[in-house]
Amino acid sequence: MKLSIITITRNNISGLKRTIQSVQAQTFTDYELLIIDGASTDDTTEWLQSLPKENNLFFISEPDKGVYDAQNKGIKMAKGDYCFFLNAGDVFCSANVLTLMLTDAKADIIYGNEIVVDENGNQVGICKGVPNPTSVDLYNSCMKHQATFFKKTLFDQYGYYDASLRIVADFEWFFRVLAIPANQTEQTKEKHRNAVSLCYKDINISFFENTGLSYHSPELCHTERQLVLNRYLSPAQQQDYAFWSRYPRLLRHTSSTILTFCLRVLNRLYK
Repeated sequence: MKLSIITITRNNISGLKRTIQSVQAQTFTDYELLIIDGASTDDTTEWLQSLPKENNLFFISEPDKGVYDAQNKGIKMAKGDYCFFLNAGDVFCSANVLTLMLTDAKADIIYGNEIVVDENGNQVGICKGVPNPTSVDLYNSCMKHQATFFKKTLFDQYGYYDASLRIVADFEWFFRVLAIPANQTEQTKEKHRNAVSLCYKDINISFFENTGLSYHSPELCHTERQLVLNRYLSPAQQQDYAFWSRYPRLLRHTSSTILTFCLRVLNRLYK
């Protein structure tokens, strides 16, 4: 089994139908679809039970403690080499997405781009992945959950999502696994950088509906994000990351002390 697609849902039968249709239209077929339903009170359970019995579609319906608790359940059920999260209402951008992303897949994390759409399906933005991301890129959320394929062994090695977080547990996981602490030696940084292999492909992976909690609860999102940053970075490191996030392209292409000094002077003048 190559891929476990984990779909969480609750009282969104119309969105779930679109998601399942999108999965079943893929040219890549070496997958299982795990539907984690949070004890829906609409017709979701009855509809799932009425589906033709297929060897690669499984579902459970029971109360959960939120989005990430449900996704953790899916990870524990997964039998694939990779896990991918496609929530009810989200769909793949084309029928050959999985073929393009997973043929000859070797990296621990494979990721692409996410298209953001509104409730009517109109595109309102695109979140492009960043090749060879720095810690500053991760600080700026350069990897999107619905555009990333994870080797399942990573969750065994680094742990599951922090289900106490309602919105940013995927951000916390990326930061926990990939970000390089600013106070480490160069040797330690290099070891950390090579611990998990990454592969970015400039491919649009999924259409992500901006109707969820993260888009409509900006204060909670900010609070949780700050909680995560406080967990991993000192105030001085956060200040540095915030500074460099204004110049991400320059950061990736230079380590010049003179340029750093000039940018800091400009930044101070700007303030």
